[in-house]
Amino acid sequence: MLTPRILTLGAVLAAVSTVAGQVAPGFPVSSDPESLTVWYGTNQVSPPGELLPRPDVLTAPSISTPVFSSTGKAVLFLVDLDVPLNGTRVQLLHWLASNVTVTGNNDTTLVVPSPSEADYIPPSPPVGDIPHAYTFILFSQPEGFSINETFADTNSRIGFNVSEFVSSHGLSQPALAANWISVQNLTGTATTTFPPPRPTNGTSTNTTTSSTATPAPFPGAAPMVLGGGRFVWAGIATGLIAAIAAFAL
Repeated sequence: MLTPRILTLGAVLAAVSTVAGQVAPGFPVSSDPESLTVWYGTNQVSPPGELLPRPDVLTAPSISTPVFSSTGKAVLFLVDLDVPLNGTRVQLLHWLASNVTVTGNNDTTLVVPSPSEADYIPPSPPVGDIPHAYTFILFSQPEGFSINETFADTNSRIGFNVSEFVSSHGLSQPALAANWISVQNLTGTATTTFPPPRPTNGTSTNTTTSSTATPAPFPGAAPMVLGGGRFVWAGIATGLIAAIAAFAL
């Protein structure tokens, strides 16, 4: 188990002032108020939910957390909550790694094994859709923890259920720390209608997004295509080209 360090009063007050542990609005798993520090290159994600251009998130970020010592291990997730599929929004697992440690010697940078159970796939929202919310969340890893599922390609990651996974694998809630980013694809205009945004406060909406203009190419994109009565999700990641099989409406 990861061992918490003793926090100063200032750190405690800062943590208490942070709402919902820095998870994205509507994220189904709770976290302690401590935020993960996420760096994409020279950009530190701040505030939580910062809207980042897709080219800036092609490479896995550097992540740190100041709360824990170097004893113990953790499990790291990156989950997109807003993938459009069959008229609704589902989750896509972008990253899952167990046996995560910290560097130690006063360096709180996470050491993420590579390869991991689900290697990092860059955020790739479809052209013209709303900004997608991507949550990084870190859990203490229990003794004897193992993952039986395989996430070798994007097809096995679509429709991920983070709350079910956390419960079935014995991960304690609230999580240790979290943070989130937003990414939107503004390189073109949507040619199809997207489902309403997911509820984030217990209410739903009937708003949709649509357009008939031709979208510009989006390198590495994962566009949702509507055609022939079926949805197809295609994702491209660094070193990985994977497509989702067609799903009936």
